[in-house]
Amino acid sequence: MKNAAQQIQEKWPHIDNSINNIAPQFRDEFMDNELTHSVKKAMEEKLEIARQKGRGGWWSTDCDTEYLKQLLKEHIDKGDMRDVLNLSAMIFYRESAGIEFSE
Repeated sequence: MKNAAQQIQEKWPHIDNSINNIAPQFRDEFMDNELTHSVKKAMEEKLEIARQKGRGGWWSTDCDTEYLKQLLKEHIDKGDMRDVLNLSAMIFYRESAGIEFSE
């Protein structure tokens, strides 16, 4: 089974060749939908890998949002954008839900 990056690589030439067949006012929406669909799959793949390594708990009060922010900074430099996406999403979710770290 192909991973998300391979699927994007495979799809992109077809999208690039046919994007002009989409009315100009709908191209951004089309590509935004393509982006979110593809990124979701990539995020899910990376989260599964992390769970297999015993990682998890980002949603619990045992996890510190500030720690996740530090990991985010480190992972930007490492260059795996799936980690950056997931850590950003975890931070967004925690802050939106008001999940507080309890020591």
